[in-house]
Amino acid sequence: MRSLRLAMLCSCLVAHGCAAGEGDDATPRRDGATDDLGVDDGGDDGSLGDGGVDTGPKSDTGPKTDTGPSSDTGLVDTGAAFDTGVAFDTGVADTGTLTDTGTIGDTSTGPITGGPCSSGAPGATAFRIRWVDSGGTATVSYEVTGLPDKSGFKVAAYSTSFGYTPAFSDKFLAVGGLDLSSPQFVDVDLSTVGLTSIKTATLSLYGRSFATTASGSFLWNTFEGSGSSGSISNVAPYHWDSTVITSGLGPGKVHKLRIKPGPPSSALVIHRIELCIET
Repeated sequence: MRSLRLAMLCSCLVAHGCAAGEGDDATPRRDGATDDLGVDDGGDDGSLGDGGVDTGPKSDTGPKTDTGPSSDTGLVDTGAAFDTGVAFDTGVADTGTLTDTGTIGDTSTGPITGGPCSSGAPGATAFRIRWVDSGGTATVSYEVTGLPDKSGFKVAAYSTSFGYTPAFSDKFLAVGGLDLSSPQFVDVDLSTVGLTSIKTATLSLYGRSFATTASGSFLWNTFEGSGSSGSISNVAPYHWDSTVITSGLGPGKVHKLRIKPGPPSSALVIHRIELCIET
């Protein structure tokens, strides 16, 4: 009997697949781990053993691109690159001194402050006037007044004929000037007050003889003396003609200087009149 029981027990163990050491626990395991044969039991515990597929997040959905400043524009400092305060500082070009003609040709070391004479005569310019065209009438433009006493200084054209108007002529052949023909004359009221001595005084006219066939001259006189110039050509362009009048122009006095056209033409056209004094 005992042998029969052992045989039946062994048959049972073989029929149910029981292994040695399992005891009596024949219940299959469903814990998601592999069974005794090393095969995934298809458990639902979410471990990597469940079908061999990781169902966790497949891609990192965080920021893929740094959207911060791609280029630092702070390096382009336009405040320094285009600082026109230094590049275009026009304060250096000070035209106040560049155009200061007050000292150009200034020979004001003596009492006559008119500067060099345009005629080339010795001394400094006591006065220089220019005749300008005022609608056909010759009027005076005072260019230089270098005498110490300027009070009462005046230049004007007159005639012994009634109703005289100074004419501006010779505008087509030359620059033009005062048409001065006998009996016309020019009077100059001037003062040498402030001058203690006069070494030379030179009267000069810029123009020509206003005659087609003859040269001319000019006559001068003051209360102290008189005289005449040399020959004045009738050929354009204009030129300076001078004569010394020192004997008729004493220092420290008020004078009236008269200028008249002289022979042979007794006709002049005068653009400028200048007096130079050397003290």
